[in-house]
Formats: sequence, C-alpha cells, structure tokens
Amino acid sequence: MELDARGYQALELIYDTAVNPGNWRRALDATASAVEAKAVALVIRGKNAGAKDLTMMSSVYLDFSRTPAGWYYGALLSRMQNRDWNFLRDQPAHQPIPDVKTGLSAEALDARKDYAFLRKRTGVARRLGVRLNADSVWFDAMSIGFDQREHEVPPSASERSRVLLPHLTKALEIGRVFTLLKARYKAALSALDRVQAGIGIALPDGQIIVKNTEAKRILDLRDGIALARDGTIVTSDPDINSKVRTHILEVGNTAKGQSNRHESLISITRPSGLAPFLLDIGPVSDSKAELEQGLEGALITIIDPERIPYLRLDRFTKLYGLTQAETEVCRWIADGASIAEIAERRGTSPTTAKNQVSAVLSKAGVGSRIELIRLILRVLPPVA
Repeated sequence: MELDARGYQALELIYDTAVNPGNWRRALDATASAVEAKAVALVIRGKNAGAKDLTMMSSVYLDFSRTPAGWYYGALLSRMQNRDWNFLRDQPAHQPIPDVKTGLSAEALDARKDYAFLRKRTGVARRLGVRLNADSVWFDAMSIGFDQREHEVPPSASERSRVLLPHLTKALEIGRVFTLLKARYKAALSALDRVQAGIGIALPDGQIIVKNTEAKRILDLRDGIALARDGTIVTSDPDINSKVRTHILEVGNTAKGQSNRHESLISITRPSGLAPFLLDIGPVSDSKAELEQGLEGALITIIDPERIPYLRLDRFTKLYGLTQAETEVCRWIADGASIAEIAERRGTSPTTAKNQVSAVLSKAGVGSRIELIRLILRVLPPVA
C-alpha cells in the first residue's frame, strides 16, 4: 500500500523524534491519523531485569493519563496489559496482530477491567499490536487503538500501519544513539566524536555538513571512498556513487515526509584490498536545531571492519548466547576473515568453520557478516 499525504506527514514527524524525543506525541498523533486509529501507545523496554519501561503516547492516551482516572489506570489496571506485551515479544517484527488473536475472545477482552475502563474513558475498544524490532536486546512495541464503534480492527488498518512500521523502528534505532550521546555529553554535535564508528550527516543533495573524527579519518584515507570538492561522498565505482546519492536523497526526503525509504546498506570496495567499508544510511530530522541548524537529511554511519576494537563483542556475544568458540568466530567474521582463514586460525576443517559461521549468523538472526556488524552497532551503539 502506498503512503498518502497523512502517511508522509507522519514520516516527517517520526524522524524528527530521533533527535527530539519530546516530539513523540505529535508523531504518534500523525501515525494514528495515517492509519485511521483513535490512539497509539509506544512501549520501549530494555532486556535487563527491572529495566523501567518508557512509554510514549498520542494525545488521546496522554491527556487521559494526566487525569485522576488516568492515574488510577496507570497504577492499578495497566499491569493487566503485561500479558499482551509479553505475547507480542514472541511475535515476528512488523506483523500487526489484532487483539483477538492473542488468545482471548473479543467478549473476554471487552469484559477485562483494563479494557472496559479505557473504553469508557477514551473510546478505544479494539486494538492492533505490533513488535517493532527484531533483536533480543530491545523490545519496542506499539498498541494502536480503534474507536469503540468498531467491533473489529478495520481490515485496511494493518496494511496502512505496515508501511510506517520500518520507519518507526529506524527512528527509534537512531534515537537511541542520540539519547545516549546527550545523556552522557549534553551536546550531540560535539559528542559525535565519542562515537567510534564514522558518523556523518548529509543534506538530501548529498552534501556532508557534519562528520566526526572517525568519519574524517576514513574519508581522508581515500581508499574507495572520499569527499568531493562539493562535499558529497564519492567512491571508486560510478554505479555505487549513483546509488549512494540516490539513497541519501530518498532517505532525506523521507525525513521531510516526501518519500518512503527507511534505510540503506551499501558495501564499498577498497582498492587496497582490505575489508570493504559499510555505509548505513538512514533518515534524520532536527526541527529544533539540536545540531545547531535545523535539517532533514541522512545520518550516515561508515563502518571500517579493519578497525573493530570498538565493537562491543564481549557484551554482544553474551546477549546472543554464543559459545566461547562462536565468540572467537564472531570476532574473526567481523575482522573480515574468510572461511579458510577462520579454519586455519582455529585448527579446524573448512567445513567445521563454515558450520560455526552459520551458527553465529543464525543465533544473531542475520544472513551475512555485513548484517552482523550492523547488528552489533545497532544493539550496542559504539559510544565511548
């Protein structure tokens, strides 16, 4: 399903939350409008036991939460929803699920105290739930509520919401990096140097207007990627140049609510023969000029597999339950080692090494070493 005007307006507001999390109310209001829902709640949970939930709400829910009835609901009744969130935790990402598919009938749900209380005071009856991310470290999920006049979730709602879900996920992912930066260093712009991967911010026309120390180092190498005189990224492959420019333009337009690309992953071959650079391109918006100038553009992460000490592999391998042998293999995968090289280093056969590589990728839920490196950076942002 293609986005309509309301959908593109929602995208513009969604990506603004990555730098300005205080704008989630407006973004969720726009999301509710785009899917023709009454209210939306977004819940973020960390994996650690006892981690406090972070909940962002659209206006209907937020206004209700500030009333005495809302306080009562939050203190005594909201915990009844834990069953629903736990159900979503085990579902695939980006798969909208009507509440009647969670194991309780519509009648049983309607009779549940939390449902009945919320329906009476907000008009929300049927709900659509969805898990946003697909990793085992963060649990981000949404509940989309529909008017009590609806006896079931409108059939078109799932399709409308499905188009927006990757963008909501990407905005949360980018927002985690900026939140960590601002929490530790107070100023996002100067703190970009604390990110040990290359970080650049580009306008939709491809011009890089901000870059951190690691990005400068990589670009100054001129090993397959550099900056042209006009400040745009160039590579040694004309086809890749076109792809990078096109994707920066598309994600930049997405941040302005004019396109529908939430990310792009591009491998950059290096003439030196070293492991290719990896470009991760996603939308970013900054309506409040948190980065010293308001912009809608692209956040570009440049990963150099030859310099991976910053990858927090010890924590990553524990989170994903890798064995000691698989942990070693994981590091060599990130190092760019081939199957033959891994076999030689471990003193095993190529078949055994291939099976171990497959086991690491399978446990991490990815299909390639490039995706593995990106997952490590997404789950545990490399902020010193």
